[in-house]
Amino acid sequence: MEVKEVRIHHVPAQDRVDPIDIFIVWYGEHKSQVTIRCWDHAWTAYWGGHWEERAERFLSKHATIDYLVNSFSRTQSPREKKWLRHILESIRKYLINVETEETPNDI
Repeated sequence: MEVKEVRIHHVPAQDRVDPIDIFIVWYGEHKSQVTIRCWDHAWTAYWGGHWEERAERFLSKHATIDYLVNSFSRTQSPREKKWLRHILESIRKYLINVETEETPNDI
């Protein structure tokens, strides 16, 4: 599969969550791989067909937190899921703010 674009976001520490790095590999045609790094852990999920052109919008607006937690969770342990929930909520908050700044008339 050909990589069309790689985007990186740095989410500052907020809401008692350490800084987060998000690496988005965009393959085109609604296909993407997202890696989240927070502190000394990383999680990766791949979607072969999500309904948004940009993975950022998929993460911030359309996928539910529960769906994202299950997609990224490696062990499915309650502790990991709780931690991921806080991380993903922080990511959503950041991405919504970034999206609002970039396209204020579209939202």
